Amino acid sequence: MWELQEQIDQLVQKYFDDSSAVCVNASAVGLDDRAGTVYVSTDERWIAVIGSTSSIDYYGGFEYVSLDYKVVIDGTTFYSGDHSRVDDAIDYYCEHQG
Repeated sequence: MWELQEQIDQLVQKYFDDSSAVCVNASAVGLDDRAGTVYVSTDERWIAVIGSTSSIDYYGGFEYVSLDYKVVIDGTTFYSGDHSRVDDAIDYYCEHQG
């Protein structure tokens, strides 16, 4: 059982790496600072949160992102850029980075 957990953790980390995900404060994607820390992948067009999503839901407005645009894998919630709220945040990051 623990081997399975370790394999899942490794696959999630590999996906982060392969997607060139960057860990940033929510303000870097145009959200309220109180939304916390997010991972953003401009290559794959998603935003991810590890652990609780209550801050990004409340302060970032992601409570409006329907289940059709979310995937939860081992405590990591991925939000698809196919949803306008997420897409806007990714676009903000692209326009304001570096």
